[in-house]
Parts: sequence; structure tokens; C-alpha cells
Amino acid sequence: MHTPVRNFVAGLLMAGCLLIAAAAAGLAQDVTFRTYKDVAGFACEFPSDWTFEQARNFDRIFTGPDETARDATIIIQVIEQDKAAEKTAGGQLEALRAQLLRAPDGRILDQGAAPIAAQQAPYLIAAYTALDTAGVKRAFRHIQMVVTTPRAFLLMSYSAPDESFEETLKVFQNCSATLEIEPAAAPAPEAAPPAAQAPDTQGPAVVDPGSEETLVWRHNADRGFWIAVPSIWSMKTDASEPYSVDMQHPDRVEGVIVFVAALDDDTPVKDYADAWEQFVADKIFFMKERLAVPEVGHPGVGLPGTQAILRQYQGEINGATVRSLSAYAVHDRHGFIVVGYHFLGDAKGERRIRAAVESFRLSAP
Repeated sequence: MHTPVRNFVAGLLMAGCLLIAAAAAGLAQDVTFRTYKDVAGFACEFPSDWTFEQARNFDRIFTGPDETARDATIIIQVIEQDKAAEKTAGGQLEALRAQLLRAPDGRILDQGAAPIAAQQAPYLIAAYTALDTAGVKRAFRHIQMVVTTPRAFLLMSYSAPDESFEETLKVFQNCSATLEIEPAAAPAPEAAPPAAQAPDTQGPAVVDPGSEETLVWRHNADRGFWIAVPSIWSMKTDASEPYSVDMQHPDRVEGVIVFVAALDDDTPVKDYADAWEQFVADKIFFMKERLAVPEVGHPGVGLPGTQAILRQYQGEINGATVRSLSAYAVHDRHGFIVVGYHFLGDAKGERRIRAAVESFRLSAP
């Protein structure tokens, strides 16, 4: 087996995720990503300089921007389940296997299943001979996987000539790592906490202490902020500089940390975020790599004229990728950083983290 293929298989079977953080992080250093959102109910990220087209048969085709990447192709086919001849992901992959074996010199190098979008997606890796875009016969390698959505099968493939296969493999890894699938029916929006609800510091009888879905407002009087988090999360305060409040799920890598640092003056929030990344963030495992996504605004911290910005990061723990969302705000000569983190691919954890980070306020809710 070719070494790059072996490495990819090892990455696929890594406990907890397909997500090979080193590859995705390497992309994030130099490339701006865009999110491709499909009407079939899925979304994933591609480098912004990759091109997209939809074939007449409605295949979604993504190709590289330059000569070296032009023969690298990622294709996403959408097969509606109620019209599919094969009704399982495994059956879909078997049909694709037969097609690959019919190609010139077609052979299967490996197969298995990998955790993608909260499911075990079956995959195989094949080799065959084909003509490149210049009409030259070359040896190609091909990864094929099948991901199930509520209404369809996504037949996701990556193919490239042997000599450039490893070079653009990271794009397919990032596409798989960022794949999100819309649920069959949108869940009902979470009700806002009642206006009269007291903070959970008044006693455990106020809320169900074992709930992930019941939110409580936590008011930190020392630094003057409020944040709504699941009642099951623990809370610990560290009064050293920078001051921090650490709230964590008891069983999973999921939580929010609020850092507060004293400043000499009210630094512009973007400058403060940049300084934090340069001097502090790389010491936190889930903020090792900043993702190259556009900065977006926080819904608001409740003070006129005080804005906050959001940035995304990721890191790795025990071979699994952890994604984090951070909000930055500056007020009254203090810099606030609200960092929520969760295992990449945990959709419920991601929703809880985003809700918590976006709830952060510098005035009473």
C-alpha cells in the first residue's frame, strides 16, 4: 500500500474523528475558507480559490485553482433515498466499488468506516489508470465514502494522480471534517430563561442540576459579566492574572472559559484579539490554530457602543480535534475573552457552546 494511503487510512480510523488536525491547520495558515451550503441539506468548507460547478446530472464538482491541482477533483453526488436502488450506505458503496473495479487497472487498496458528521461513514480507497485533463494516461488514486443524511446519500469522492494525491488530500480531509448535515426537522428554539429566574448561585434547588438543556444565568460580580450555560456545568474561578472563570461539562471535552485581563487603556477590540492570539492563545490546546474564516460580530454585550467580535480556532487532544469559538470585547480598561470549546462533529455540543458564547453580556440580561 502506498504510504500516503496508509497514512490516510490511519487518520480515518483514529479514535473519535477523521479530522486530521495538522492538515486542516496547515490549510488555515494561508488560505481563506468559504462555506459551501447545499440545498440538499448539507454544508462543508473549501479553500476560497477552489472552483465549483454543478454538472448536468447535478453532481457537485470542486477543483483546484492551479496546474498542480487541476487534476485533483472532489465530487459530491446527492442520491435521494426514496429513489435509490440501494437503501443503505453500505449498499451504495458496494455499487461504487463495482464501478471502480471496472476501470482500467482498477483495484481496491483499503476499506473501512470513519466517524463523519456524527455517524460511521463507510469508505474505500482505490487505484486505477485514467486520462488527465491534458489527455495523458496516468495512475490515479481515489477515495470514496458514503454519508447518510435524513433525505439522501452523499457520495463523496476525492481523486488525483498518484504524484499529487498527497498534496491536495488535505482539502478533502477538511471538507469531510467540516461537513454539517441539517436535521430532518428543525428543533424547536430553546425558550429564553424566565425574566424572574435567579442565578444558579442561589442554590441547587433553582434548576435541575443534572440537565444539559436547562440554562442558568451566571453572574460574576467580580468582573461584572453574565453568561447563560447548561446547569450541569461546573464552575471554578481563578483570581490570578488574567482572571478566569472555568465552566465545564463533567464528562466531556465541552465548556466555556471567560478570561478577563486589565488593560492600560481601552484598546480597540480587534487589536486586543490580535494581541491575545500572539501572546496567549497558542498556550491553550483548543486555540492552537486560528481558522481562516471571516470575523463576525457578537450579537451584543448589552452596552451601547461596546462591540464584540467572534473568531474560530481548533486544536487536538488525544488524537481528536477540538473546535472553539471565541468572543472578544473591551470595556472600561478590561479585555474579555469568552472561549467555548467542543469536540468537532458533536453537533449538540457545538450548539450549546455557540449559545453560551453568544449569551455573554456586560449588563444584566
